[in-house]
Amino acid sequence: MKTMLPRPRLLLALLTLFFFATQLRAAETRKPDVLFVLVDDLRWDALGYMNHPYVKTPNIDRLRAQGAMMANAFVTTSICCPSRATFVTGTLANRHGVIDNESSDYNPEVTPPLTKYLQQAGYRTAMIGKWHMGNSGAPRPYFDFWLSFKGQGVYNDPLFNINGQKVPQKGYTTDLLTNYAIDFIKQQPKEQPYFLMLSHKAVHEPFTPAPRHKDAFGADAKLAEPPSYSEDFAGKPAWERRQASREVRWHYRTREIEEEKLPAAVPAEPWKDYNKYVDQLRCLAAVDESLGKIVDLLRERGTLDNTLIVFTSDNGYFHMEHRRWDKRLAYEESLRIPMLVVYPGHIQAGSTVNQLVTNADFAPTILSYAGLPIPPQMQGASMKPLFEEKAPRWRNAVFYEYWKELVHSIPAMAGLRTDRYKLITYPEIKDIDELFDLQKDPHEMNNLALDPAYAELHASLKAQLEEAKIISDWRPNAFPKNFPRIKGEEGIQLDLTVQNGALVDRANSGVSFKPQSLKMQEDSASFDGATAVVRVPFNKAIDPAGWPFRLDLTVKPNADGVIAVQSTGDYGYKVFVQDGRPGVAVHCKTWIDTTTVVDGPASILGKWTDLRVLIDYNRLVLLVNGAVAESVSLPLPFSGSPKTPLLIGQSGPHPVVAGVPDKPFAGEIKRFTIQRGL
Repeated sequence: MKTMLPRPRLLLALLTLFFFATQLRAAETRKPDVLFVLVDDLRWDALGYMNHPYVKTPNIDRLRAQGAMMANAFVTTSICCPSRATFVTGTLANRHGVIDNESSDYNPEVTPPLTKYLQQAGYRTAMIGKWHMGNSGAPRPYFDFWLSFKGQGVYNDPLFNINGQKVPQKGYTTDLLTNYAIDFIKQQPKEQPYFLMLSHKAVHEPFTPAPRHKDAFGADAKLAEPPSYSEDFAGKPAWERRQASREVRWHYRTREIEEEKLPAAVPAEPWKDYNKYVDQLRCLAAVDESLGKIVDLLRERGTLDNTLIVFTSDNGYFHMEHRRWDKRLAYEESLRIPMLVVYPGHIQAGSTVNQLVTNADFAPTILSYAGLPIPPQMQGASMKPLFEEKAPRWRNAVFYEYWKELVHSIPAMAGLRTDRYKLITYPEIKDIDELFDLQKDPHEMNNLALDPAYAELHASLKAQLEEAKIISDWRPNAFPKNFPRIKGEEGIQLDLTVQNGALVDRANSGVSFKPQSLKMQEDSASFDGATAVVRVPFNKAIDPAGWPFRLDLTVKPNADGVIAVQSTGDYGYKVFVQDGRPGVAVHCKTWIDTTTVVDGPASILGKWTDLRVLIDYNRLVLLVNGAVAESVSLPLPFSGSPKTPLLIGQSGPHPVVAGVPDKPFAGEIKRFTIQRGL
């Protein structure tokens, strides 16, 4: 005789089975919450789990034990803004267009952030902390909650932009950001997934630990001298020996490069007290506490097991390796980043992944775990197979790119890093490559690029690098995507030409001009080197901040002097003749002054000469009689307006740069044209 459950009990059992099956299916299909913790300028090895000699990071170490450590994680461009754009868009800088730290931002309609696709999939998205692309802290598209600040931000008492409202704060920025992140998580319904980007100001300069951490890791903690501090740069590129020999960060001039005599090796320097970098690491103590609080909250909410956590940094940082600080270079200390990926039940706890990964892989990875396709414009790859497959197909090299930014002394570069070798090239200057065997030379002190024994390897890596350039769409003249390629009214703005003994504007532009003390010939105007001048009052038509800004001149100088100048104390340009050679000087200032001077190749005294000067957003070009004399990057964008008159034939009150002529022009001019466009 069969035993049957009473109907109410049978119904209850069936409902219970249905409930658990439904919950199981929901658990299997529910999209993970995502916590993205981005630290600023944190070295890959400055963590407790990396056996640092004194840094203690107990909460970060616990996170490492819960997931995977990416042992070979790199950035594709080692400065803040380009790297951050790569993280959120999954594209390289040549594609998203963020190539400097001053004003460029990605265009969300050209290279959208991953949050666009997450929102479409039902995610609530939040950005809390340092954005630092475009310099403004204003909200960006595809974030439901926004909290940021202008530029680099400050460590204490910041001014936050919260959903478009500026809200003053009191306290230590790391703690404040943590509190807002905790509040955001608490407010999220458990049935709706969220993406939270917590982007710290720490550990960027100026290194300011929280008061409670002023003696973290011991008051007597010191920075140890790295092996490469003592290198003499023999066999390294000339630009490195130049920077190690004299101050060239903020100033460039053609003739100085022509005339210099660089040593084959640079004398050693005694080790100094560089313990300010200990304070940088002390800033990490608050970040470690922050992570601990947030993970504890996720555990208390019961959502930790359904949270995908990525902890990483926007780039590495030199602690005086190769006598350097900051980042930018393709050396390991700059290129490598820490990266932890944790997803309980999906990624093996305590595992180590040795494949080469980059910040471009972050966005595709998040989208794949959210069950979403990877958009075609993304250039990274999902790391998911590295966690789930025994023998995943994966890249065998990482591509690196950098454009001159902020400092003259570090040139544009393109490089390739394999599991053993590294090739670094400098495509805009005439200099040697760098080739390192990282297995034998982990500190990158022995350049093998000129060693005949490595010629075949060198050629092979160069071929791979050229292929990587093509695949990644690399180009030397990358331009920000958030700006119009032509800023301002396009076309000829002013065309001052001498016709029939009179100076006229052939463009009929309506721009006023006032000649004084000129001696007129049939087709030229003579300047006496004293009082002769053409004054053009400032207006937008002649504003060099509208790029590309182009001057075309036909001149015959009789002596050194100033052909034209338009400048304030912050921005400006000057066209001049010195030692008979034509030249152009540009001055740009943000928080630092930079000057760029390009000299023509030979004397033009007494010769009718066509000069063309092109001042673009980030490039300066001089052509003499149609031939390019030099084309150089401007380390700071020419984005500020002088708002001063243009003076033709006189020097004006602002010198632009020291070391170039200030005396009035003596000679003749036939034509002076200003136009804007490519």
